[in-house]
Amino acid sequence: MKKIVGLFLVSISLTACDDGDLVFENLNFDGKQIQKCQDNELYFKTNDTELLLVDFSSTVNGVKGSVLDTLAPLDIKQELSTTGTTKIYYRTYDAPILANAICSLLAPANPKVTAEYTSLPGGRIFYTRTMIPAVTETAVNVNYTYTINFENITLTNGTSEIKYATLPYGSYVYDTSKLNFNFTNNFNNCENTLICNRNDEYIQINLPADFVFPTTNQTQIVNLNDTNLLNYYIFKEFITIDEGNECEFPTDTIKEDWQVTNGSLQIETKVIGTIITHNLKLLQAQFKNDETTFSVTDRNLGTYEPQ
Repeated sequence: MKKIVGLFLVSISLTACDDGDLVFENLNFDGKQIQKCQDNELYFKTNDTELLLVDFSSTVNGVKGSVLDTLAPLDIKQELSTTGTTKIYYRTYDAPILANAICSLLAPANPKVTAEYTSLPGGRIFYTRTMIPAVTETAVNVNYTYTINFENITLTNGTSEIKYATLPYGSYVYDTSKLNFNFTNNFNNCENTLICNRNDEYIQINLPADFVFPTTNQTQIVNLNDTNLLNYYIFKEFITIDEGNECEFPTDTIKEDWQVTNGSLQIETKVIGTIITHNLKLLQAQFKNDETTFSVTDRNLGTYEPQ
C-alpha cells in the first residue's frame, strides 16, 4: 500500500514521487524577495538553505540577453515555456546560501548542494510588465516590474518529481526612472515653447500663442490642457544639446513621455533692476503615459530669464 503524507494547500498543489510513495510538500518562499545576478539573467529566491532559481538567459546571433521582453505591452500577461535553456531550479544546501555564492562565476566549495531538481520542458512561465509611479515630496519615482508565476511545472532530480499546478514566484523591479522637477538650468524660449533639459530629463511647455511675458512684478496662471501642453520626457541615455541647437528636439531614444492632461502652471515674474526672472511652478497637474497616471501639487519647475 502506498504511504500518503499530506499538507492541505490552498490553490497550490505540489507532489513529489519517490520509490512509489506519494508525498505532499511545500516549497515555501513566501515573503522572500526575488533577486537577480548583476551579470546574467538568473533570477532567484532563497530561504535559508533552499534556492528557487529561474534562468531567463537568451543568446541570439551570439548576443546574450533575456527572454523577458522589456518592451512587452504593459499590464498584459506574457507566456514562456520551460525549455532546455529556460529552466527552473530548486536546490537545497547543507548551510544557508548567499547571493554571492549563487552568482559567482566559479561556484564556491561551500555550502554544498545536497539536492537539485530541474524543470522539465513544457511548463508554463507567465510574466506581466507593469510601470508604477511613486510620488514623493520632491520627485516621482517610476518602477518597472516583472510579476512572475509558474503553471504546470515539473521539477525532477532524475528519480523523483515535484509538480506544481500553480506557483506564484513574485515581483522584481528591473528598471527605474525619476522625474526630479526643479530644473536648475535656465529655460529656453522657442517661440513661446519653454524647454529645459538635465541628464536624461527634458521638459517642454507649449504656452498660448498670444502669451506675452510681463516686464513688471506680477503672477499669471496658465491652464494646461490639450492645447497648452506640458510634456516631461525621460530618455534612455543622458542627452546633450549643442549650443545653438537649444530649440531642436533631441534625436535620442525616448523612454517615457508624460503629458499633463489637466493642470495649472504659475508664472511669477520678478524684476530686479534690469534682470527679469520668471519663476515656473506647477500648482497642480495630472500626468499620463499610456494608461498610467499620477498627480502632483506645488512643484517648482525652474526659471526663465530672457537673455
